[in-house]
Amino acid sequence: MNRWNNLIDLKGDSASIEIINQRILADATIEGTNLVVLVMAIMIACIGLNMNSVAVIIGAMLISPLMGGIVATGYGMATYDVPFIRNSLIKLSFQVGLAVLTASIYFLISPLTTPTDEMLARTTPTIWDVLVALCGGIAGAVGNTRKEKSNVIPGVAIATALMPPLCTAGYGFASGNYTFFLGALYLFFINAFFIALSSFLVFKILKVPPHGNVAEAHFRKQRLILVILGLLITIPSIYMAHLTVKDALQEVQVKSFIETNMNFEKTSVVSYTLKDKTLTIDLVGAVLTEEQIDQLKSNINNYPRLQDISLSIIQGNRNLNAEEVQRLINSRIEKQGKAEKEASYKMLTSKYYPAYERAAADQQVIQILNSQAPLLFPEIQSVRGGTLTALHRDNDTKDGTFGYDRFMAEVTVRTPLSADDALRLHDWIKGQVNMPVILNVQTSNAPSEYYGNGIQW
Repeated sequence: MNRWNNLIDLKGDSASIEIINQRILADATIEGTNLVVLVMAIMIACIGLNMNSVAVIIGAMLISPLMGGIVATGYGMATYDVPFIRNSLIKLSFQVGLAVLTASIYFLISPLTTPTDEMLARTTPTIWDVLVALCGGIAGAVGNTRKEKSNVIPGVAIATALMPPLCTAGYGFASGNYTFFLGALYLFFINAFFIALSSFLVFKILKVPPHGNVAEAHFRKQRLILVILGLLITIPSIYMAHLTVKDALQEVQVKSFIETNMNFEKTSVVSYTLKDKTLTIDLVGAVLTEEQIDQLKSNINNYPRLQDISLSIIQGNRNLNAEEVQRLINSRIEKQGKAEKEASYKMLTSKYYPAYERAAADQQVIQILNSQAPLLFPEIQSVRGGTLTALHRDNDTKDGTFGYDRFMAEVTVRTPLSADDALRLHDWIKGQVNMPVILNVQTSNAPSEYYGNGIQW
């Protein structure tokens, strides 16, 4: 039994109580060197977050002196020294306020205002952050109480990441994004509380003596406060972890659904977004039929975590080149609600826009046809065309109304299309414009610009 006790013995190589006390006091100091280092760490962290640089952010974590005030609070709790706890919390509050203020000023004057991935990662804390802070705090307290300091503290500083959440909160305050502000502060509070709590536990195991006489009632009150605070802090993080797991499992099933059900020969998935219980999938290539789309909407119910998800298919609404595809992906991720601005030609024609908007729609569909038609029919060289304006006579009056009931498409090919390919091309264009199509296919070396069977040569 003694052998096992020796394996987890924390007292064997621990420093004396006097040395531990001196270290705690030195690390909790906020004047002089520590203050200068704190300001520099804030600036480095802000720059790292702004530039989305992991290496720079890690550097800020390593030099940040924030850990000292938090460990000092845990030490004050373990020694039941209320004035020391109050002093430590005041110093920590000053450091936190200075960090948020400095970060806010930086982001107010920074020309880069877009939130980065590193910022986003620090706005939704979960139960895993609680566990990291708890384990990191224990490791840090153990390392800080040894006779000779080890390299544990730098590792704890990186793992618990105290400085980046405060700088992210500063960004949220400067930009008016209070989701960022509150989420990042919550992450910092989780880290700070559980580092202090784990430090308290380690100091209690080491049996640091209380400062003065403390009544048993005070012990019970302190334990009750710690338990209540721990629950209040942990419960929201558990809920966020539940949402994270749910989103991850949904993402797995979305990918499985797309890989299994959308492996078409002439149609490809460009991007997809799951938001507000709607799975939006962007396609390029041959337009899917209504029957195919209905089948996809039916098949999505076979996936347990997608049964309450509605499926939205966006197709034929972008030119097929790398720049446009990337723009489509970014737009779909960032602005899910902008689908009406990216509507296909088929949707535009159904609304009978005025003539100038019709011309814009014609230009859009011609871009699509020239981009996608050669992928489906390699013989095609170019496509021209537009909507034909028709006058619809009213039987009761001499006047009539103008409308659009035909789309004229002129296709130039290098070599003649077969009859079957011409029919498929006709049907494909018809699906794009949702109206009858007049199709003329002409080889590029045609001798005359005049064609048709209404001319007597």
